[in-house]
Amino acid sequence: MQVVLIDTFTVPDASKSALIEKAKEIASFLRTLPGFVEGYVYEKTDGDSDHSVVTTAVWQDQAAFENAKKSAAEEFQRVGFNPQETMRKLNVTVQRATYRRALY
Repeated sequence: MQVVLIDTFTVPDASKSALIEKAKEIASFLRTLPGFVEGYVYEKTDGDSDHSVVTTAVWQDQAAFENAKKSAAEEFQRVGFNPQETMRKLNVTVQRATYRRALY
């Protein structure tokens, strides 16, 4: 069964473009990993939610997802990227959850 990582961000307008660019940069790395299925960045255009940006990454299975977490942590360390520090600088809050995905 596929595993989906969903991050929901509350982003000040002034930080939105920087966050979306960083998300796209990270996605370009994730797409190279084994078991990556698809990913999207969603920018809210209407609605009552405090979350203005949502990202998703779908993995073939739990093993691919676990490998991706490990590989991403290693890559972030290699390039000197600290996600928590970036979120703090951009004044962004994030909620992260994983889901199993199956067709109806």
